[in-house]
Amino acid sequence: MKSFLKFTVYLFMLLICITTVFAQQKEDVIYLMDGGQKKGKVITIGDEIVKFSYTGEELQYELKKSLIDKIVFANGREESFKSAGNASSTVNTTALQSSAIQGGNRLAVIPFEIASNDQGLTTDVMRREVQQACVDALRSRSLSIQMQDSRTTNATLSKAGINLADIANHTPEELAKLLGVDYVVLGVYDIENKGTFSYGSGVASYDDKKKDNKTKGTVVQSNNSYTSTNYDTKVLMTIYDATGRQLFSDTRKPFLGGVDSYKGALKTLAKRVPLK
Repeated sequence: MKSFLKFTVYLFMLLICITTVFAQQKEDVIYLMDGGQKKGKVITIGDEIVKFSYTGEELQYELKKSLIDKIVFANGREESFKSAGNASSTVNTTALQSSAIQGGNRLAVIPFEIASNDQGLTTDVMRREVQQACVDALRSRSLSIQMQDSRTTNATLSKAGINLADIANHTPEELAKLLGVDYVVLGVYDIENKGTFSYGSGVASYDDKKKDNKTKGTVVQSNNSYTSTNYDTKVLMTIYDATGRQLFSDTRKPFLGGVDSYKGALKTLAKRVPLK
């Protein structure tokens, strides 16, 4: 009887081991260019997209083949994707690999969009000024993230034929791949001209006054006038990762609006960024 029980326990343990090994072999492993891995089931492999689902899930995800190094299937077969894609994909892949080598935490700030009823403010110069202020605000946090220089960012965009006013037509994922970074910051500086107002003061006094009559003498008139423009401002900052996923988005409305009020607003927003 004891021998039978021992045999039964041994058989049960053997079945568990076989089941575990079999379950492990069922997983397909996708190796990414940035060194990451995704384990699950590969559904389809298209010309540019690989569809897969994580183990235990039915939801299907899509990955661009240009981001994949290789796939090791559950049956042991291996398929490499290093040569997949066109020349543009090759450039993007190289940029991502370079980013991974440098720590995988590079961030680029894209020139801000300017929304204003004052056409004199919606210039490329203004967009770059707000962009640089954002870079400076993030650098003041002493983050471990490597900040890409604004000139490098703008030169790369220009060489790719992307004008500053055309940035809105490109997705965060596309911009991240083009710039070879892991995060991109997009933002909007909303500045509304509320109109101008003038104020001043005038003083009249007498010169050459006489002791016996202080109302007599020469009248001296002094006038001071000032003109000021009121602005209503708001700054939006949004951070995306290289896959286009939104990681952070917040708005800051300065108490006192001014043309350069974005500087203080960006410093406040930079303190709220969850990146380390």
